Amino acid sequence: MEKMQKGKKDIKSTIVLVIALFVFIYALVRLCLIFWEYTKGQKSYDRLEEFTNTVEAEDSSDVVPEDFSVDFEALKKINPDIVGWIRFENMDISYPVVHGTDNEYYLTHTFDKQEIKCGSIFVEAENAADFSDDNTFIYGHNMKDKSMFAKLNQFKDEQIYRENPEFLIYTEDAVYRYNIFSCYVADVSWDSFTYQFGSEESYGEWLQNVKEKSNYDTGITPTQEQKTVTLMTCTPDGENYRFLVHGTLVEVIERKTE
Repeated sequence: MEKMQKGKKDIKSTIVLVIALFVFIYALVRLCLIFWEYTKGQKSYDRLEEFTNTVEAEDSSDVVPEDFSVDFEALKKINPDIVGWIRFENMDISYPVVHGTDNEYYLTHTFDKQEIKCGSIFVEAENAADFSDDNTFIYGHNMKDKSMFAKLNQFKDEQIYRENPEFLIYTEDAVYRYNIFSCYVADVSWDSFTYQFGSEESYGEWLQNVKEKSNYDTGITPTQEQKTVTLMTCTPDGENYRFLVHGTLVEVIERKTE
């Protein structure tokens, strides 16, 4: 009887060990796949330096402290869907921006159309590609290695905002400077995600609404005559929440031509 009980215990122990081994192998494979995806994404975006150039300005009083340029001609040969380049001057966010026919493709495809989970920084498909709408949405993943738009979540901290109060969008024709006026975690059911408005008045009401939702007072209140861009990424706060950074257009610098 004791031998039978011992045998049963041995069998149970063996089953538990086998299950544990399978769980370990599964977790290891998953980690390897995640690592491989991040490595592929990093290799793809490591190419970006080929298409940009930064030269210290001779006059430190220049409006733009650095002369940052983008080779859109070369980029568009790789992908004609590229419509701009977004950049934070003091933060590691500097990426090409694409505009597709839907909001699915670039969730899993990079700027050079490789199928990689990090995807791209992309404009809402129903927005105009030239950032001319009252409010243009730009999406990016919250990657665990802090790439793409992951660092936007840092704007929960007012000090980060104080150090990075603006962002720039470069296009073939001009550079657009946006002052950040509101940052917060938003429920996906809120009207914060509106990008089409029936009138100037409704747009003005929306601006006031999203301004009031900000985690802190930026001291900036856009008028309904000003265009805005909303940057969006996922947040650890929950599946039905996103982190939003709203910027208002304050300056358009025409691109220099030879």
